[in-house]
Amino acid sequence: MAQLNKKIAAVCLAVVFCVIVSLLPQEREESAAALQETVAAAEQKEKAAAMIKVYVSGAVHNPGLHDIAPGSRAVDAIAAAGGLTEEANKDRVNLAKICKDGMQINVPRLSTKELRRLRMERSVGTVSTESHAAAESSYAAQADGAYSAAAGTESAAYGGVIHLNSASAAELEELPGVGEVTAQRIVEYRAQHGFSRIEDIMNVKGIGQAKFNKMRPYLAL
Repeated sequence: MAQLNKKIAAVCLAVVFCVIVSLLPQEREESAAALQETVAAAEQKEKAAAMIKVYVSGAVHNPGLHDIAPGSRAVDAIAAAGGLTEEANKDRVNLAKICKDGMQINVPRLSTKELRRLRMERSVGTVSTESHAAAESSYAAQADGAYSAAAGTESAAYGGVIHLNSASAAELEELPGVGEVTAQRIVEYRAQHGFSRIEDIMNVKGIGQAKFNKMRPYLAL
């Protein structure tokens, strides 16, 4: 009987040993996976701690706080903010500036006049050279102020017409080639003489045929 108990005990020990041996590879794999997760989490935490925070405002798609890597430049911060919008005045931003934690990067917007001019240039760029030349020729030949179809479309798309007999100086500044001084001259001429036709604007000092041809699509009495 004692001999039988010894054999049973031996068998039980062997079974336990086999079970333990069979579990060792799985435990090693689980330990390795857990170690990798711990290392990855530590690296992620270290990387997050190393990031700097900047505030991007102005003409960007997603203004606000953004995390960027140390040593990044303004162009990287703007990219993190979704990039520049159409109305961004990128010439007034130093894209190569190195960012520091807590700094603000502001992207100025184009003025209404500058934005209008930019859109006009883009629109004209889509027209063929022949069509553009024909339109320019048409502007110079028309003495009565009739617009070509392309000019009329541009005028409607980019702000409509400016009424010479009622527009303010600020509104007149939106005309191509018209600045603050010229706008004031137009107002003064209007006060003395008025405008009976749009061609009368060429009586204002500083406005010749070439400048008139550019502003013609936007003029009305």
